[in-house]
Amino acid sequence: MQQSIALSVSEAACLEALRSGAGRKKVLIALCASLNLDQAGKALRKLVSLGLATTDGGRNWNLTPRGKRADISIAPPLRTRGQKPLTAVVPGSSAARLLALLDRPRRGAELPALLSLTRQRVHQLVVALSAFGVIRFANPNCPTFAIARTDESAALLRQDQERVLSAFPETDATTLWRVAVATKIDAIKVTALVESLSEAGLVEKSEATYRDDLYRLTAAGSGHWQRSATARRADIPTPPFRSERVRGVLSYLETRGPTRTRDIGLGLAIPQQSINALMQYLKRKNAVRTVTGGGARYAPYGLTPEGREMLATMTPARMAHDVALLAGLPAVCNPGSRRSVETKARQGADVAGPLRPAREDEGGSGAKRRHGERRLKPKTAGGLKQVTAISEATLPAAAFQR
Repeated sequence: MQQSIALSVSEAACLEALRSGAGRKKVLIALCASLNLDQAGKALRKLVSLGLATTDGGRNWNLTPRGKRADISIAPPLRTRGQKPLTAVVPGSSAARLLALLDRPRRGAELPALLSLTRQRVHQLVVALSAFGVIRFANPNCPTFAIARTDESAALLRQDQERVLSAFPETDATTLWRVAVATKIDAIKVTALVESLSEAGLVEKSEATYRDDLYRLTAAGSGHWQRSATARRADIPTPPFRSERVRGVLSYLETRGPTRTRDIGLGLAIPQQSINALMQYLKRKNAVRTVTGGGARYAPYGLTPEGREMLATMTPARMAHDVALLAGLPAVCNPGSRRSVETKARQGADVAGPLRPAREDEGGSGAKRRHGERRLKPKTAGGLKQVTAISEATLPAAAFQR
């Protein structure tokens, strides 16, 4: 029968952390075992001396085959001389000063300057305070990234979660694909990150039913302390309709209420055949529906909740269109287009401007070419271009003066 190995409480905790796969680095093992770095280092070195673990110079720690299957028992603590290990924060110490600064969640990068300590010392204090159970952090692999007290209710985000949260627009909803483009993170990973942010109450799914993949910030997400104000924002999806005629019909129904197709066409000066086809199209898109009352043929149309949401998404595009008009720029025919107003103005000038007269030296589409006259081609002789078959009448008189 195999004899069990007697270990102290800290040594057994480190061995259990290695067996659970919590990590191979000393910091992760110390956090999992609720020890400070010095206690974790002594316990790990003891495991190496017993043949239960190996190390590559103290950077990474791994279990040996014996350490994976050995039976252990907790030995009674020995009475030793010297200072006993601390079990609470000592008033006036560096750990107490760090804890006093955490009146709100902070980033670990600002603590060294506030405490006049090195980054390494702050890192050690954070691990020690975590062993006391008085602070928490977002990422065990980087404990000093974002720190807060355990009694603080604010959510702490990892680096990738912070990037995704900062990419959402302030008020508008957007798609996860556009968030992935803005953050340069894989779309599958962005989906998992947004789900974690949604569980934390920072992001919510939009109520729009015509698009089921829109997400927006909640009030808590918009005011979260880790959301960067300078990060790149995801683009806003293009409106479901880009036609001014569609926007006009939806606005007319929202203002006037349920209206017959004939009256909508007369009010907006749209031909009867066109307004009939347009209303059927909006009906298929679930933007409008007939209102009960009257015959089915003459029943008025009213906006659906989806239609009101569609109109709300088209309003910012219309505002950009009106701003362009007030600024003296050409009207944007398609406010939802990605092309800029300047590009449309330049293209409109090229199309609407006068035709440029063909030059004499142009080939292929020149004026003389169109009238059937032959264009003389230069011949090359001795490295110099010599033009032949040119009559003296076509050359100026100065060409014959020596």
